[in-house]
Amino acid sequence: MDMGFTSELLKTVTFQGLSSTPARLMAAGASLVIWALSVFVLVELSFRFEAAGIADQVGLVAASIILVHYSLSGRFLLADIATWMALRTPVGVLYRNDRKILDRAREEILRLAGQHSLASFLPYSNINPAVARADAFEVFKQQEAGTLQSWLDDSQNLNTAAYLVFQIALVEQALAAGDYPKPEF
Repeated sequence: MDMGFTSELLKTVTFQGLSSTPARLMAAGASLVIWALSVFVLVELSFRFEAAGIADQVGLVAASIILVHYSLSGRFLLADIATWMALRTPVGVLYRNDRKILDRAREEILRLAGQHSLASFLPYSNINPAVARADAFEVFKQQEAGTLQSWLDDSQNLNTAAYLVFQIALVEQALAAGDYPKPEF
């Protein structure tokens, strides 16, 4: 039985490109600075509007724009601005990149599960005992029950399934290299 091992599969199920904890911390710090500067600029603008005597007019215009936007779109303008800004901060960019990597791994696992019963790879445990770890049986159970797709929505479960596929791929790589005799299925 061949899973179709490729180096791309290995990169996908090992979440290659996922941001590191230090990168996330730096992105969170930079994002916090951006938000703090944004608040500072808004407060500074309000003081300048107040000093110029136009704070009431600017507030009325802003409230009118927010009301018209809400009336036309059914969405709150300030929430839209905050969402737009959050997606462009360093932590937002990292989040979107990490989400793409996790989604790609999920799609690959589901594709493989659609082609093979993952439990059918249990004979590989003679070569690599990690294929028969206790958490692998939960993956087998979810696939058998037809709930694998929704089960993979949890990142911990996705990690468990990716680890299983990685271990199977390692065995296939060793078999392809001729390091072990092909197990009986």
